[in-house]
Order: sequence, then structure tokens, then C-alpha cells
Amino acid sequence: MSMNRINNPSQLPQGVVEGYQQQNTNMFAARVGLDTTAPFDNGTVITVPIGGVVEANGVMYSVASEWSQTKPNADTAYWIVVVPSENGLTASFELVTRPGVWSPGRNGCYFTSGDFNNCRTLNWVSRGTLANMPTANPIFSVTVKGPYTVDSLGQKGWHVVRLGSGLGGGFGGNGDGVTGGFGGVANSRSTFDVLIFHDGWKTYQGKIGGNGFNGQSGGSTPAPIAGSGGGGGGSGGGSETTFESFSSGEIMGGRGGNGGGTNGGTGGNPGESGGGGGGNGSRRFDLFRDGGGGGRGALAGGTGGGGGNGGRNGFYREDGTPGGFCNIFLLGN
Repeated sequence: MSMNRINNPSQLPQGVVEGYQQQNTNMFAARVGLDTTAPFDNGTVITVPIGGVVEANGVMYSVASEWSQTKPNADTAYWIVVVPSENGLTASFELVTRPGVWSPGRNGCYFTSGDFNNCRTLNWVSRGTLANMPTANPIFSVTVKGPYTVDSLGQKGWHVVRLGSGLGGGFGGNGDGVTGGFGGVANSRSTFDVLIFHDGWKTYQGKIGGNGFNGQSGGSTPAPIAGSGGGGGGSGGGSETTFESFSSGEIMGGRGGNGGGTNGGTGGNPGESGGGGGGNGSRRFDLFRDGGGGGRGALAGGTGGGGGNGGRNGFYREDGTPGGFCNIFLLGN
């Protein structure tokens, strides 16, 4: 037991001043949805200090004793659900990995099914990432590069925002004794999840990052020329996606492939007696927008193939082209 019930104010004495009745009615209306608890998370343990007050289904509870519980998983986000006793005189807390659904009439988030049906979750969430991240049916989604606006998310309540950067990070292939390595293909991204409580009217701003350009393939040295293929250029990096002040982070450009043959150039470098190394994919803030130039092939009784140029960063993609993403999902039991 962590909380004691606070009884509703009496409307007596009716015969003295009828204003008491109106005053008590107003007090009751003002407290619907009230939550003055102050939970905190130290990284491993969640604590609700003594002294707060929370209303649930028309009943007021005061936190009579400090409550704490070790997080089952330190990296997971948890909400706290208020569980009344059978007689309703007391209530306790439990940790859950999903909040209740917003109830306009009760001015709070309540479960609508399951073990905690009709129970309220506090207006708080711990540190950590969401367990069982949804992937289907987002209520908002945008996947093309450029700025975007979320005018309305509709229902008030808890939401999770998943951000994905543009694609990048594709390594160039190594050259062999004859054939140049393939250019790196942008194929990985950085993601970041944000838990928000939407108040029903706020507008949000952000931008979607662009996909990095693919690297060029390394040059080949067809027979009968003695030489070695150049390394393929790495793809450009994928630029960041943002939601308000939150960012997915960028994904780096891929490393250029090595030139083939003895002493072929490593990624981004010329070869000594083999193919040139492929250029590294560019980052957003590189001095030059283009990816690194492929290393030149060296003379070794013939000409080694030149390394492929690295791809440009997705920051330089045109708006409206495929890129990263922002997906928003409504949460609730």
C-alpha cells in the first residue's frame, strides 16, 4: 500500500450557506485529472516520493509512503499505473511498458482492457526506450527529403516518434587482379525514438534527411594488359532527420574499397603497383561536396585501374526525393 484515499468534501451544512455546495462542486470539478506526484528515475530504480496527490476515477489518493521499484530492464521506458484496492480505500503503484489511452471525460490516461482495465497511468514516463516498438499503421508518416510540418496528431495522449536518417554507409568493393570493385551502395541508417505527450493542438516542425549518393565502381584492366582493378568508391553519408530539437543523427559515408594486386591502394589512396583505392564517401561538412576521389592506378608492367570516386552526402539531394523518415504512432494499452 502506497496511497490513502482522500474522501470527497461534504456539502453540509446545507441550511447555513448554500454557497458551500457550489464551492465543493467547483473543487471537485477542478481536481478531475489532478496529478501532483513527482516520480523520478535514477537509471535503475523508479521512485514516487511521499506527499503527492492523484485523482483516479473520481477518487483522490495521497501518497502516504514513498514507493520505489527496480526497473526490470534499465534501458526500457516505464509508466506507472495506479491500482486501487478492492474496497477503494487505498491504492498501489505498478510499472507498465505502455500508458493508458487518453480519456477526455476523466482528463487522464486510462487502460481500456487487460489486467489494468479502467486504471489510470500517471502523467510521467521514465528514461529508456519503448519496448516492442510499433511498426505498422503510423498516424503520421513522411519519407521524402525536406522540411515537414505536423499540423495535428488528432487524439491527445502519449505518442512515439521514430526518426530515421537518410541511407549511407555503403563500403566500396575491393578490386581484384583484373576487375574494379563495385561502388558502395547506401544501405544503412541511423535511428532515434522520442516519446512525447501530445496536448491535442501543438504543431511540430522537422526535416527529413537525404540518402547518400552511391560510389563509383573502380576501373578495370582487361587482358592482355597486366594490371589490377581499382577499388570502388564508398557511398556518401546519409543526412540527419529531425523532429523539433531531436535528431536521428547522421550515418557516415562508406569507406572506399582497396585496389587489387600487390601494393594496391587502400581506400582513398593511390596504388604503388596495383589498382588505385576507391574514394571514401563524403560527409555533410567535408570541404568538398563530392566524395573523395579514387586513387590513380600505378604502373606495374601495365596500368592499374583507377579507384572509383566516393559518393556525395545525402544533404545535397534535392528536396522531394526519397530519403529518411519520420513515423509517429499513438500509444495506449
